[in-house]
Amino acid sequence: MNHTSRAATGRTKWALLAVTALATASLSACGGSDSSDGTGSPRASAEGVAHAKAAVEQHLPALDQFVAPGREISGLEGFKGRTIAYVPITLKATYFQAELEQITEAAELLGMKVQVCDAQAQPTVATQCINQAVAARSAGIITDSVPFALARNAYAAAVKADIPVVASDVSDPVPAEWEGHMATTDNGQDVGGRLMADAIIADSGGDADVLFVNTTSTSTTKRSSDAVLDEFRTQCPGCRVTTAAWEPTAVQKIPTTVSVALNADRNIDYVYVSYDQPAAPLAIQGMQLSGRADELKLVGYGSDVTAMQRLASGKQLADVAVDPALVAWNNTDRLLRMMTETDVPAASAYTIPRRIFNKSNIGSVNGRSVDEFKNGAWFTDGSFRKTYAQLWGAS
Repeated sequence: MNHTSRAATGRTKWALLAVTALATASLSACGGSDSSDGTGSPRASAEGVAHAKAAVEQHLPALDQFVAPGREISGLEGFKGRTIAYVPITLKATYFQAELEQITEAAELLGMKVQVCDAQAQPTVATQCINQAVAARSAGIITDSVPFALARNAYAAAVKADIPVVASDVSDPVPAEWEGHMATTDNGQDVGGRLMADAIIADSGGDADVLFVNTTSTSTTKRSSDAVLDEFRTQCPGCRVTTAAWEPTAVQKIPTTVSVALNADRNIDYVYVSYDQPAAPLAIQGMQLSGRADELKLVGYGSDVTAMQRLASGKQLADVAVDPALVAWNNTDRLLRMMTETDVPAASAYTIPRRIFNKSNIGSVNGRSVDEFKNGAWFTDGSFRKTYAQLWGAS
């Protein structure tokens, strides 16, 4: 056998292994043959489709009201000139850029400053960022999508230094020894994931063959992924789901993984990607590599500007997102309450606008700028700013 033949054989073996793994994931995701009626015809659940359509309909409009999460805060005058540290998992994503801008705007109302440190999706960098905030004696720290496992020692150092921390979009339980110094907020990625499954169920009438390009690298993303699969199981027994996993440290593999999966199962007609950044552009490359991009319907999670452009041009079916602006102000309020030892409401007390975008409402944001995404104009009327200013004595 010549070198070319050996190389070809190696590629073939790799592809077969990948296809086998993906097929196994498909069977485990939605129960394999249990999703048919015994004749090979999928069972469509009328109740499941009705549920999905109602869920989508409920999340199409922008938020039209905001409820204060707690009572007014006193004692903030003593923090004028102090610094809040912000540590996002990655500043490459527009969402976290928006949070930075909004936390900064909120802090400026109180004469405070914000120091940002990009964790770059790396445990060592996340640890350095939090330790840097501790060394600088920051008044408080807000992390975003940085799970405890990624920087546990640094989180512990902040607690030991008596610096309050809000770990945003982290579903890990707070260790007992950190209570009073640490608060987590959960932006409901599991809820958003279910909504995207509902968008597919509603569009397909309960008969979809889905490639789910997912990650379970953290407790939050695993919970979201599990919720997506559960929604398909419970609401769409006729849907078949193949999972194609990706890791934040190896995103360059996404195009090949997606292409192999699509060629392994020519019945796949929907591709659901979590998340719009960094996964969606790479998954689209995989769709193009497969030669099937034009026959597939794409849904995503994150609703960044490029996703909105795809929706407006008809290249994407739906996308779901949480308002980064209100989340940023919620996180700031929670941190301020911890800093002043004011009663800290439960995470459930905070309003989190979540919206599905599709062809029926894309006109409400089509043509709007990145700045309008960052300041929350896609999601609310911005009245929460006035409410928070009053709560903080800054109006």
